[in-house]
Amino acid sequence: MNMYEKTTCIVTTGAGKKNALSIIVVGHAALEAPALVEDEAARLAAGDCSGPRTVLCEGTAYLLVKPESKEWLVGGEEWRLLGKQIVESMRSGGYMNARVSVDTTTEYAQALVEGCVLADYRLLQYRSGKAGKRKCLNITMPGHKQAVKNGMLVAEAQNLARTCADMPGNDMNPQTFVTTARKELRGLGLKIKVISGIEALTKAGFPGLVQVGKGSAVPPALVQVSYTPTAKTKKNAPHLALVGKGVTFDTGGISLKPGAGMWEMKGDMGGAAATLGAIKIIAQQKPSVAVTAYMALAENMPDGAAQRPGDIYQARNGTFIHVDNTDAEGRLVLADVLTYACEQGATHMVNSATLTGACLIGLGNNIAGVMSRNSDEAWRDSVRQAGQSVGEELWPLPLYGEYRSQIDHPHADINNTGGRPAGTITAGLFLAEFVADNVQWAHCDIAGPAMRSNGWRYYTKGMTGFVTRTFARIAQDLAARG
Repeated sequence: MNMYEKTTCIVTTGAGKKNALSIIVVGHAALEAPALVEDEAARLAAGDCSGPRTVLCEGTAYLLVKPESKEWLVGGEEWRLLGKQIVESMRSGGYMNARVSVDTTTEYAQALVEGCVLADYRLLQYRSGKAGKRKCLNITMPGHKQAVKNGMLVAEAQNLARTCADMPGNDMNPQTFVTTARKELRGLGLKIKVISGIEALTKAGFPGLVQVGKGSAVPPALVQVSYTPTAKTKKNAPHLALVGKGVTFDTGGISLKPGAGMWEMKGDMGGAAATLGAIKIIAQQKPSVAVTAYMALAENMPDGAAQRPGDIYQARNGTFIHVDNTDAEGRLVLADVLTYACEQGATHMVNSATLTGACLIGLGNNIAGVMSRNSDEAWRDSVRQAGQSVGEELWPLPLYGEYRSQIDHPHADINNTGGRPAGTITAGLFLAEFVADNVQWAHCDIAGPAMRSNGWRYYTKGMTGFVTRTFARIAQDLAARG
């Protein structure tokens, strides 16, 4: 069984085939078209008809599409949605080859490429017969070499993250994730360190991963991937840490989740999957900033060896944690890794996790939450800006100090749950306990947009790889600031 999907939509900068579908982006056309086509494009531009529109003229098929701006679409999202229109029209019309002539910015051209590749993604390896086969679409976009290169790179890495999160737990577990990461990152000049198994993680000082993973037959693991820029950096240059929660299947443990919809919990490793995709992008784009990615991997299962509600253990930084609910496992998986990342020299850190259902209730399915301590608000805002610049919205939530008492416990330093009120915030307050004061830190709760079983925008039903693009852009932005 292949552990990843092959790209079924390839965008290049070549001239393309003579009989290719000719795609015209209304309002951004780079070439003149026959009068009949121009007339139809004018009707679409004026709103007299809706798109996309297919026109046959002089032996050539033309597809007319138009980007539709909405106030909530940021960072080129209308162009990614345009990509969806293109690939869906190609599939429905039986066109395997197309040529896009478009006059726009590099940013929007890249977003269009990403939209095409992201929209055409499907997890096919578990489908038999014709349903498991998908012919490759070939799209050319002359004159946008850098946009095409970056768009393909980013979209393929995000689709890798989607594949990891979409795969069922019987095939994607902590150990197969390690294998996938090694394979996908091979030859990119990265240093990969893996700590695997209960004994090794205990010895290395990651009791949270052990607590969560010891109930599973598949051992937990920590994957650490280091990118070092080739260009010489300043002595006190920033060092970015990206941390992702990777619970490859979450039953809730002894605090068992309800059965309805539990299958979606194969996607509870969306943070780690996005981190994997992001470090693959970073290794190829080569920003002039050091980046270390951490993927904390465990399977949360009920078993005779599993942790119990009421257990107390000591974290890496010395804090005693009371396990109130074994289904609040993500913060346990992350805590020691956040501490470790600080020890390893991080100056700036962002973690990503499908952490709380409360975030989905508060912000809905389309927006992630982003939190920080008061001292880190400027860093939090830069994380949000990075997300917005690539079409991923993160909304600031306060780590309101008065709520810290909700995670007090009479028998331990901290409780792993704070009750229903402000559940997303108390989870963030918990994580803050494990981050050094001198490290700028932001926490992204991606519970809503990471899992979209009903589909969304240009994503088919399944997992989205949300924050893959954001994490990669954060590295670029931090490098630009020096």
